[in-house]
Amino acid sequence: MAFERWKVTNSRYVVRDRWMTLRADRCETASGVVLDPYYVQEPADWVHIVAFDCEDRILLTRQYRHGAGRVCSELPCGVIEQGETPAQAATRELLEETGCAAQKLQPLPALSPNPACYSNRIYAFAASDTRRVQSQRLDQTEEIEFEFLTLNEVFSLIDGDSFPQALHVATLFMSLRHRGLLSVRI
Repeated sequence: MAFERWKVTNSRYVVRDRWMTLRADRCETASGVVLDPYYVQEPADWVHIVAFDCEDRILLTRQYRHGAGRVCSELPCGVIEQGETPAQAATRELLEETGCAAQKLQPLPALSPNPACYSNRIYAFAASDTRRVQSQRLDQTEEIEFEFLTLNEVFSLIDGDSFPQALHVATLFMSLRHRGLLSVRI
């Protein structure tokens, strides 16, 4: 079956500010079905970093996440700033949030957080031989703790609902497979 793109006959911005861009499209499918409005969020692209130290422990951050109203463990991550490459953003975010740097940064497949209604991409990286090289440089609104944990400790956080960010879990599993720490029998 050949899929056709929807035809956009009108588009307007509902919200457009520093934190959110929300677009309302009037779309028509190939079969003539009209969807009005069809909402699309346009967040900036961002990066996730799965940072391993020389003992294959994984660097996790811990911070308050207001959308969920709770403190969450997650991967170092952040928005790609204007003019940055994804690799530059990953290096910067890792350094800012944790004060750590990696000897090697390996790109992983880019993901879409939800292609049905989000336009952005997540650029994922596996970082090797990560170690602390300076103090954190946090933004005014950030309070971040970090530590290196074993894979079993990370899995315990996921199982115990302390590491709830689904997109971070996806990135973690991609990096484990890439690094040869996860094998699947078919």
